[in-house]
Amino acid sequence: MRVLFIYPNLYTQMGFNHGLASLSAVLKQAGHETRLVNLNENLPPVATPDGVYREVREWGAGMVAFSCLTQQYAAALELAEYLRGRAEEDGVLLPPLVVGGIHPTMVPEDVMRDGVWDHVGVGECEDALLELVTRIEAGEAPTDVRNFISWKDGVRPANGTDVDWVRNPVGEFPDFAELPEPDYELFDTQRITDNKQGWFGLMTSRGCPYRCTYCLNHKIIDRYKADLDRNVKGIGFFRFRPADKMIAEIRNVLARYENIGTFIMDDDLFTQNVEHAIEFCDAYVASGIQVPFVVNSHVKRLDPRVAEALSRAGCKILKLGIESGSPRVRKEVLKRHMTQSDVLLTVESAEEYGLHTSGFVMIGLPGEAADERLETVDLLAQARIGRFRTSFFFPFPGTDSYRMTIEAGLIRPDADSSLTTFTDGSALDFGPEQNLLIDKLGVCMPWFVNARLAHFHADSPASARYAPIVEEVLALDEAGWREFRGTVRARDKELSAAAVAANELHYAIRYNHFMGVRSDYFLAEERGIEWFTAAAKPSAEVLANRALAAAAAEIA
Repeated sequence: MRVLFIYPNLYTQMGFNHGLASLSAVLKQAGHETRLVNLNENLPPVATPDGVYREVREWGAGMVAFSCLTQQYAAALELAEYLRGRAEEDGVLLPPLVVGGIHPTMVPEDVMRDGVWDHVGVGECEDALLELVTRIEAGEAPTDVRNFISWKDGVRPANGTDVDWVRNPVGEFPDFAELPEPDYELFDTQRITDNKQGWFGLMTSRGCPYRCTYCLNHKIIDRYKADLDRNVKGIGFFRFRPADKMIAEIRNVLARYENIGTFIMDDDLFTQNVEHAIEFCDAYVASGIQVPFVVNSHVKRLDPRVAEALSRAGCKILKLGIESGSPRVRKEVLKRHMTQSDVLLTVESAEEYGLHTSGFVMIGLPGEAADERLETVDLLAQARIGRFRTSFFFPFPGTDSYRMTIEAGLIRPDADSSLTTFTDGSALDFGPEQNLLIDKLGVCMPWFVNARLAHFHADSPASARYAPIVEEVLALDEAGWREFRGTVRARDKELSAAAVAANELHYAIRYNHFMGVRSDYFLAEERGIEWFTAAAKPSAEVLANRALAAAAAEIA
């Protein structure tokens, strides 16, 4: 069968969808054909609805399969309705329309009630989609395929309701270690790599053991526990690809694509499993691959042995989910159980090993008071973290944080359709005064952090430079801020240039409009030298001794 994947990905960060690449690889391994319509303005020409319809008809697709986030679901639904309506006008039979991804996984019944889809996928569907395709190609009823909501007898009735469909339980998680290499060729991967300045995403593991309220993982775990009737350990959510297979995959990627400068390990938590992390790092060193890489970590899960291995293997950036500087908000709203000391010590430890740290923070959280928003500024300034990425909180339907947001009456009615990213504005309404503060923080976070550096670090003359402009920003009313907002990048460039000339450590907006980067790092990069000096980074012997001491302490 020919399966046409559609990935609505407009007006957001351009990236690579690991799920689609894996689904395509599984289908191709079984002898099926796949293609992708990647709807992203950074990859022109962007197909029109009519162009997609013609692709379906002319290529002879036997299935059209969408994958979408919440912010892109409205576009997916509109396109699916167009395809169905156009086929009815032309009097032709449209192949089954299937949708999966984060949004359908979180609220599958809501998606099915839209009435346009033949099948709605839940969870990880490599095995399930292959079975669905096989059944349909053979002319068999696909009603009882696990992981899918499907219409009874495979027939989508007009004005169907939930009594007309079957919600099948999920099946086992796919064996990640045995899945084929992702089908990178499904995407225009070389163009994506070039547009992302050589950053290339990989995955060495799947799953996360934590239950953060804003993330989909806790709901996925609950669904698999219920459907499989097992505890968390029994569902096998956390899985790894063996190091030798990852090295083989990386070698194939490097042989196929040019200009790769950095690998991004898109695992939820690369450092969670010590053995896996060290095994990969050891294999990476032994392979001789020289491309630096980036990983996600947790502020309470950076074992010194892993930090040493990462440093030795060429890890460039260690990313940490901080989200809020308020201990109360982290504990009560986000269910992120970590202290201020956890954050500070992990940043310090990482940088001792020569790992540049990057923190994720969110602005505009439900249940967050005005002074708690500023606690995030203070924690970033106190940690003097390498860089930070500021996002506006977005309530994903189906998550606990979405429920909190609805119960508090905070969500804007147009949020789902008007916002396609986490970085351009808030989906919540806290009233004019707080909405204005949240937007200012989201846009100017590096300035706020710079202004507070001297409060925690005596050697921070940049604070005197940035404090006046922060006061100016805070004093602006709504109209003044709207006029000022568009000048922020230019003003930041001027301020940073002056701070660099004065040799003042500070944060500047670099690489993306939502990223604040510490000046020692971006200056080293601009000058083509290592961020750390040979004197600043511990020797290999010192690193190894630290790791051994930590291991001995753990055993004791």
